[in-house]
Amino acid sequence: MRRAVLALAMAVAALAVAGCGGVRKEQGTRVVTGLIDATEIDIASKIPARIKELKIREGDRVAKGQALVVLESEEIEAKIAQVASGIEAAKAKLAMARKGARVEERQQAQKATDAAQHQLDLATKMYDRLGRLVKDGSVPQSTFDDVEFKFQAAQDQLSIAQARLHMVKEGARSEEIEALEALVRQAEGTLAEVESYARERGQAAPVDGEIARIVLHEGELAATGYPILTIVTIDAPWASFAVREDLLKELKVGTRVTAEVPALGRTVEFEVYSIAAMGDFATWKATNAKDSFDLKTFEVKARPTAKIEGLRPGMTVRWTRG
Repeated sequence: MRRAVLALAMAVAALAVAGCGGVRKEQGTRVVTGLIDATEIDIASKIPARIKELKIREGDRVAKGQALVVLESEEIEAKIAQVASGIEAAKAKLAMARKGARVEERQQAQKATDAAQHQLDLATKMYDRLGRLVKDGSVPQSTFDDVEFKFQAAQDQLSIAQARLHMVKEGARSEEIEALEALVRQAEGTLAEVESYARERGQAAPVDGEIARIVLHEGELAATGYPILTIVTIDAPWASFAVREDLLKELKVGTRVTAEVPALGRTVEFEVYSIAAMGDFATWKATNAKDSFDLKTFEVKARPTAKIEGLRPGMTVRWTRG
């Protein structure tokens, strides 16, 4: 936003000068006016939270990694506890699956199998005895049919008991264990995500700089992505000029120019590092349709060739062309 305002201000100034004949002349020379600027970084949170403490004030110098803001969010605390509990439950189920059945369960399954075997032995004896008697006609067929049914049922009961005993001894299938392992990894991934949000409660300076603005204060609610404060990289300024395209023949990337900084009462050497066309709003319109054309305005950026004490964003820079 500040960049757009700065560019618009430069364009308006350039067009104002154009109305006076192009570039202002002073004693046979031409003066191009620009502004000092620097990178601004907005500090914002990825989670909505309330500002608990501001550790800085506007104008303070800060170093990279220095604590700036402390946020509080009860929702994040509750989410961490919830996910941690889910991990414990998933790990417990996985441990049970890996360990298999308890000793008591194995003993119970073995007893059930033994009982089913005894039941089948008894049913087999009855089946064999009545089988001979039914052939002699000593017992009716209906009685034998009842015994045969019980014999087959005893066989089925033994098969079920043996299968249960085998399952208890073998434990969970490999597929079941893999599924439980995946659930544990999923829960751990969720916890890592929530913990990354929890780290947003403490905001630190990403670069060395100066606190330019504090937007929100203690007790206020910071929305996701909304700036809490702004840091300006005060030690890495540059000058920005709006230059008409017919004057660019004197400039290219790497060109060094000497410009006056009235606020410091001295001249500073700058080196051009960027030349880019500005928007259509900064186009210089021709005043005579014959043999003339519209001229675009370019933004020329240049860095000081040495560190300049006291050079700050917003200061005016005057480049005098010979």
